[in-house]
Amino acid sequence: MGNTQSAAVLFFDAALALFAFFVVAPMILNAISMFTVQKRFGETMIQEGVIDRETFDRMHTQKRNAGVLISFVVFAALAAACVKNGSLGMLCGGIPLLGGFLKYRRLLEYNNLTVQKFRNTYRSVMDEKKYNRFVDKNF
Repeated sequence: MGNTQSAAVLFFDAALALFAFFVVAPMILNAISMFTVQKRFGETMIQEGVIDRETFDRMHTQKRNAGVLISFVVFAALAAACVKNGSLGMLCGGIPLLGGFLKYRRLLEYNNLTVQKFRNTYRSVMDEKKYNRFVDKNF
């Protein structure tokens, strides 16, 4: 019975670490990038005439709000699992979360990933020719 319980704790700790590293960290960083990098890139696209302000404001606000809400729920689930797991929970969840922040910090930079996210979000409402011209010139 003790070996089964130890194996269950080990699997739970491993799942907690993987969840923190591969799910929670990128979601939180992506939500933060909605307020910084993606907002700034959207403003540039408005100035370039790729998308109009009303469409950007509507779609960006919806995406930002959804990202913040989902990130909060996922982080709360991680925190609850860490607290439930006791003293090792903070290590099994906290250290991988910090590692995930370091690994996925690229989400907060103005780079090709920002360009791809913009294209995926606004593909149906943007001026594709102006967008491609801007990307070819700057990236």
